[in-house]
Amino acid sequence: MKKSGTLLLAVVLTFPCVQQGAAAGKETLNELLAKKSTLIVSESASRAKGNGPLTFKFFAEAVTGELRAAGDTASADLIGGALRGRVDSSARDLLACMLRAYAREFYRDEIIGATSRLIRFRTFATDVPNRQNPEFIRQKEYLRALADTLGLGFRDVDGFVQEIRVGEGGRSFGLMSHSDVQPVDEKSWTGDPWSGEVTDSVIHGRGAIDDKGAIAAIMYGMRALLDSRIPIKNELVLLVGTDEESANEDITTYLQTNPPPARTIVVDFAYPVFCAEKGWCGVWLKASRENDRPGEGLNIVDLQSGFSPSIVPGDATATIRPVGISMADAEVKLRNLAAEFEGSREGARITVAREDSVILITATGRSVHSSVPETGHNALMDLLVWLDRDVRPVENSLSLMSRFGAEYIGFELDGRSLGIAHSDSFMGGVSVAADMFHSDPDSIMFMFNFRIPKGTNLGETRKTIEGHLGDFSRKWKIEFSPQMYFSEPLYNDPDTPFIRKLLDIYSDVTGEKGTARSMGGGTYARRIPNSVVFGPNLESDEYLGHQPNERISLKALTRNIEILTHTLAVFGLD
Repeated sequence: MKKSGTLLLAVVLTFPCVQQGAAAGKETLNELLAKKSTLIVSESASRAKGNGPLTFKFFAEAVTGELRAAGDTASADLIGGALRGRVDSSARDLLACMLRAYAREFYRDEIIGATSRLIRFRTFATDVPNRQNPEFIRQKEYLRALADTLGLGFRDVDGFVQEIRVGEGGRSFGLMSHSDVQPVDEKSWTGDPWSGEVTDSVIHGRGAIDDKGAIAAIMYGMRALLDSRIPIKNELVLLVGTDEESANEDITTYLQTNPPPARTIVVDFAYPVFCAEKGWCGVWLKASRENDRPGEGLNIVDLQSGFSPSIVPGDATATIRPVGISMADAEVKLRNLAAEFEGSREGARITVAREDSVILITATGRSVHSSVPETGHNALMDLLVWLDRDVRPVENSLSLMSRFGAEYIGFELDGRSLGIAHSDSFMGGVSVAADMFHSDPDSIMFMFNFRIPKGTNLGETRKTIEGHLGDFSRKWKIEFSPQMYFSEPLYNDPDTPFIRKLLDIYSDVTGEKGTARSMGGGTYARRIPNSVVFGPNLESDEYLGHQPNERISLKALTRNIEILTHTLAVFGLD
């Protein structure tokens, strides 16, 4: 132990700002603990035989002892006083640095294990309400047992929301994530989406980043705070929603009988802070196939793409039956048209394969979250544009629905042809993504969604789209049965004390200066008062939520342990 103290003292002495007061000491402690906490926590845990509170006690004693030896008695006294219950803002910030280092080193492996276990629950929406789904019930009981093991309070609110709490009194501070996930198209994955397997410093599986890793990190961050034995001034509550990806009834139902926290961070997208969200709008177009009759030429008889209104499809398949033209000639024609299309559109890939009396056409792109369609490649729109513009199939309900998509969306991402393009200086512009196209023997459904910034009149937007539908219906003699959903955008002033404090935490932990931003996705922040999005995806990482091969790196999970534990300490001890 003496040897580790000498090492720590040597590092502390290289940072004279530690001796200039508690504020400078916080900055020094960030770098110091990042370099040396592994050794100190390991030795403390060995000495304490794995007991959490005792490990933290030995850890704190080692740190304060080295600070005193280095001459920084002010910081050591602040930490020592806080451990005895005297916490001011300077001491709180020093403790937050220590707690995040402790949680990272002492609980990292357990957090990895809990994340992996949570991924193995197949918590996506089915025809049974999520709260009645056996997978959700098993996951809920796992969270209950984990909370009990960690000494945290647990309450299930009618299966809609699970509360996990620590501390009492003061102003409540909330952290909200969801335990349900998007469905998966398993053929698009290179591994088992439900394995939670850890390979090459990555945890694989649906929900790894959206949001199961965050739930595990928050729960163990709460435990770290309990280990410190520091009196918690404000109640900390983790709210785990269960149908954010589908019915969106969970938090709305919860708030009917339960007050919201005074302030909440929604851990459901990315850092640093997202204080504005575009409005989510969706259009589902349906049409009957009862008047379809085979005609001479290339007949589209089936078209399938997409499985979620929030995922840009990475593949799309049309089935074509030639009438009055030989299969060989049709195949050659389609292959030539596919090659020309691929040559004219970067990233496009269309394959042609004969199967009995039909020809299968498959477009392949890159699936992404539909709030950021520009980061992927929409296979469905490649297929629809190619069919309408180049193939020119026989006119029927499928070809006409394809034509509507090609004419009013096409390759545009900004809604220009739909007549809804608009941009805001802070929130950016409208984004449009076609997400689903399905047909059966009787009907067709085509779905697209768009995200709109503030400054847009939803009533006028609806009228504009209805006008296009009416014009197209009259011109091409196809009757649409549309369903539409519109939500207003969310905007919070980015220059508020709450947001500034979150940005300070982000900067303390990462060393990076962040700014508040807007996002295209929709989160619980729309429904919980006084809330903003804070994590869990790192700013430097591609967001893989809703995508095939979703995963979280252990580096990113470790950073979340640090940021979220620091946040719990700041707001719990404030």
